[in-house]
Amino acid sequence: MVGAKKRLYNVVQAVFRTSFVKYYFDARELQLAPGDQVIVRTERGPVIAKITGQIQRRMLPPNSISQVLRKATETDISQADKNETHERDAYRFCIERIRGRKLPMKLIRVQYMQDGSKIVFYFSADGRVDFRDLVKDLAHQFRTRIEMHQIGVRDGARMLGGIGPCGRELCCSTFLDNFAPVSIRMAKHQGLTLNPTKVSGMCGRLMCCLVYEQQIYRRMRKSLPRAGQRVRTELGEGEILGLDVINRKVTVRLDDQNRETFRVDDIEIIDAHKREETVDSARGEDASHGADKYRFQEAEPARARVEFVGMTDLAADGGEKTDEDATSSGKSRRRRAKRRSRSSKNSKNSKK
Repeated sequence: MVGAKKRLYNVVQAVFRTSFVKYYFDARELQLAPGDQVIVRTERGPVIAKITGQIQRRMLPPNSISQVLRKATETDISQADKNETHERDAYRFCIERIRGRKLPMKLIRVQYMQDGSKIVFYFSADGRVDFRDLVKDLAHQFRTRIEMHQIGVRDGARMLGGIGPCGRELCCSTFLDNFAPVSIRMAKHQGLTLNPTKVSGMCGRLMCCLVYEQQIYRRMRKSLPRAGQRVRTELGEGEILGLDVINRKVTVRLDDQNRETFRVDDIEIIDAHKREETVDSARGEDASHGADKYRFQEAEPARARVEFVGMTDLAADGGEKTDEDATSSGKSRRRRAKRRSRSSKNSKNSKK
């Protein structure tokens, strides 16, 4: 629960028979040692497990881990051995029915619950599979509850285990708790061959170990030049074709088309961007100078007009009045005055 108060647990590490991944359980008050067989509680029912570590005291949120129910007795161990035999038989029968019904699914593992109340069939598929008829066949054969559980290909590889290309056991089946997202860009940053068979794991997906060194490569690449940059070397100028991040070396194609490898400290980057910025800035200064000159030439008449603002002999449009304008304006005023005088006389006569 988020925000809940933590409490003290007796935590112990255990592993199931059907998996190589180690899980943590609440040992409660039980006295357990590595190698002990115990019955633990899971979401699907009680399962036998083997203790692989010492009991530790940890502060965890309430109900965050499952409990160890009890130590396994001789009856529990013999029943677990019988269940393994039943699991192999159920696996073979399920494979036959999958092939008979031509279902697009891959069966990974079969697990019997310790009390025999349920059988879980783990499978992987690209999409949803209609396995209702298959469940009927399995229920008719085994006379118990059947549960089909679809898992991903990575979970399938974790459940089966195996040896990776490095010669070690698969990371997912030994110590990985969660699967981190992996992208092909990580392989490109690390200079690996982009052949799918070289960068894929046993599950057919990109190898999880690509994530381990990604942060180191990303941090080291910040201090290295980029591919495509022009550099100056002791043999002449050239262009960077590739990087060896770990050894801090670069592969350069010289102007004579020869390829050589140099240490990063032995080359000098030719910053072409600065040259372009210098040329562009010079052009920009010339252009801005011409624009300023053009604006200056246009601004001269505006300043000449502004100098007459406030004078009484300005026209309405801001220009200076001429003699012809003054004569025409005087004649119009006289005509308007005559019309007003005639209209006033006519009004007086009408009143009389």
